[in-house]
Amino acid sequence: MAKHTILIVDDEVNILNSLSRLLRVEEYEVITAESIADAMEKLKKEGGVDLILSDNRLSDGQGTDFLVKAKQLYPDTIRILFTGYPDLDSAISAINKGQVYRYITKPWNNDELKMVVKQALDYYDVLRDNKVLLNIAKQQSQMLTAMETKYPQAKVEADKSLYIIDEKRVSETLEEFLKKYYPGQK
Repeated sequence: MAKHTILIVDDEVNILNSLSRLLRVEEYEVITAESIADAMEKLKKEGGVDLILSDNRLSDGQGTDFLVKAKQLYPDTIRILFTGYPDLDSAISAINKGQVYRYITKPWNNDELKMVVKQALDYYDVLRDNKVLLNIAKQQSQMLTAMETKYPQAKVEADKSLYIIDEKRVSETLEEFLKKYYPGQK
């Protein structure tokens, strides 16, 4: 499976360097941005990322506002807000407007931060896998509906149903899913 991509946004270069070193050890692809404008440009270039870690007070705006924009453009991206100036209003705003996964205060504990990032990316994987499985279920439902329309005599009571399914297509779809999300397993 491909590495997870993380975008870190902070206007303090030392913070960016520290977080980059910490997370690269975990074999994530880490991208950094010193401003909201730079972050938006990098998001566009990458076509989105799996996780955004953003400071709340940035030189060109509020992290909460940035996360709201990021959510609108890339709704599947998990968002974490961190700040050195914790206050209840910004936490509530971040949760309500930006739908952040977590709110972390500076200074952070490295082990806790790595754990939060891992949990966030595990959650991202579950959401992504659920979408894939939902698409498979929708395809199967459409196939069954088409078959029932074409062969109405095949429709029987739900507990005694007999359906003929294109096993090859279902097998290929499941095989693609397993190769993509569980490489090396048979």
